[in-house]
Amino acid sequence: MIDTPTAAETAVLYNGRAAEMLIGYVDPATGKLHTIQLEETWVDRGEVSRLLDFDWERRVPPGTSIVLPAAGHPLVKLDKYWSLWRAEDRLFAQSTHREAVLSAVMEPEDWIIDRPVVTGNRELHVYGWRGGLLIRYRFTTEAILEAALKLDARPTRSICAPVPGDDGATTFIGYVNEVDGAIVANALYIRGKKVMPVEARADGRYRLMPRHRIGVHVGTKVRPALAIMTESLDDGTYVLLEARFDFAKSECVWKRTKLENVPAGDLQSATIYYYKTQDASEPFILALNQAGHLVLPRRRTVTVIREDAGPNYGYPILTTLTNRYEAIGSGSDISLRRF
Repeated sequence: MIDTPTAAETAVLYNGRAAEMLIGYVDPATGKLHTIQLEETWVDRGEVSRLLDFDWERRVPPGTSIVLPAAGHPLVKLDKYWSLWRAEDRLFAQSTHREAVLSAVMEPEDWIIDRPVVTGNRELHVYGWRGGLLIRYRFTTEAILEAALKLDARPTRSICAPVPGDDGATTFIGYVNEVDGAIVANALYIRGKKVMPVEARADGRYRLMPRHRIGVHVGTKVRPALAIMTESLDDGTYVLLEARFDFAKSECVWKRTKLENVPAGDLQSATIYYYKTQDASEPFILALNQAGHLVLPRRRTVTVIREDAGPNYGYPILTTLTNRYEAIGSGSDISLRRF
């Protein structure tokens, strides 16, 4: 089970001057794994050059998720990808650098957290919940299962993110719950067996949407943030809640943005992204409404991005310092559209 409608297959890495963008896909005709590498060459115009479409000459099973590196390093340093799939009682992973397929035993109730992380040392870390136990599948040259944290029950929503520039295996994990009509957000830094937690409760009465993806941002000089799309329990209006965590002070600051022109009950699903700079990030919402349109809701406006998104749209979005792109098409015909 995955927390989001589809597994992430896009990533952006910064080399200090430009954004390198990756799109991983499986060719529907051959079943082979491919990687498209692009570079944003003219930021003001949103121009993107296609550098290569690499065929890994490797077939992967149907339903495979592609895990791309996104650990805040230039691509030349972190040029490693993983294929991840689940079959019966096992979780399988294969690196693009090795022919060997690694596997770990899974329990039927295990729930994989979006999204797995390729760490700064090129390992694949897959976090998940086994009931209230936070577990980590660590794939290196072997598969290792580790316990990281014990809670009373599995959280309602959760997400992972790498720590930019970290050469080890530090991972940020955020998760949220509804408790007595309120939203409670939690943040963890995990490195090895060390866990640093912060918990915060938002003022007001809200509930989480049924199909929803948390937004997460972990910068180099700012507080890590979680952004959560919610519905008011009082009048059904949509509200974006953002929590920024201060681990040094063990506290959290909340920001609330009411979406005034989105009718109650109009959204089927939503996901939140961050763009702008690493240290001055800004969240934005993409949502699928009841008409099947992909929309960009703001405080007082709603912009239609696509009218033909359909009910199973998977949000293939890439964000850079100043631009937002949607990956469209399929196979080798995939391209980026700025919006």
